[in-house]
Amino acid sequence: MKQSRKLKYSGLSLYLFFVLLFCCGIVQAKETVDYGNLIPLQVNQIAPHFIQVYQIIWMTVLLVGIIAYAIYRLISHKDSILLFTMGAGVIAFFNEANLEVLVHVTMPANAIMPVYRAYGIIMPLWMLIGYIAVFPLVSYIAYRYLKKGLDTRGFIILWAVFCLFDFVAEVPGVAMGAYVYQPPQMLSVLGFPLYNIWINGTSWLLGGVLMYFFVPVLTGWKRPLISFLPFFAFAAGWGIMDVPIVCALNIAGMPVWGQWVLWFVSLGLSVLIIVALHNMITVTSKTRWKLPWATLDKQVAA
Repeated sequence: MKQSRKLKYSGLSLYLFFVLLFCCGIVQAKETVDYGNLIPLQVNQIAPHFIQVYQIIWMTVLLVGIIAYAIYRLISHKDSILLFTMGAGVIAFFNEANLEVLVHVTMPANAIMPVYRAYGIIMPLWMLIGYIAVFPLVSYIAYRYLKKGLDTRGFIILWAVFCLFDFVAEVPGVAMGAYVYQPPQMLSVLGFPLYNIWINGTSWLLGGVLMYFFVPVLTGWKRPLISFLPFFAFAAGWGIMDVPIVCALNIAGMPVWGQWVLWFVSLGLSVLIIVALHNMITVTSKTRWKLPWATLDKQVAA
């Protein structure tokens, strides 16, 4: 009876935690005239055609490779998880316009193959392909490593690799003008603001943590709900760590020193989230959450 009550409270706590992440992750941008330092939404920005084609080609190659691997996992290991995570990329893509307005990203006016337009900004096809490719890749990698069990060192290395991947993947496109982070931005490399690497890296790792906890119970008709887990993590990460950056870029009259203080606040929030996730999930943590349906717990018990 006591064990049953404990499981009931654990399930309720997880549910409330999940709802909190969802609520925190909803980032809404309003198309308002004279909204602080918000840049004009219509930007006369032109990108060379070959750069846009390059973006489509390398994103498509990445996506085809991931689909091939997902099919292999499905046929050889009866593992459909990677296929379902692709849905997260589609959902996140339609939230991208909100984020672009808030952190002053603009797309070229001559963007090829537009999917939709929001806030006066064109959302091109290459970005949709990239979202569908990257989300399953990073979320599934994090999930598989966490499922096997990570100690403190492995957990930090995984987070660092995700941050480095974001940097390497995004800098070429920004440097060549496929999309532009409008200045002033804090600490940019070839036009790419470095706050993106810890926001994305931490959000992707959080996606793997959510998958580790919830994939085992999303069976049968609930399997497609796996698509929401990486998206909730992405939305929550940007809804929490991005708030200081949004304030730094959009509060009218914000001094330069204030922008840098908020930049470090965002980094600090990322560190706090990483520490919390480490304590929840790593095998070396004394406060690791022990869930009866978590694969690792069963392996350790055996």
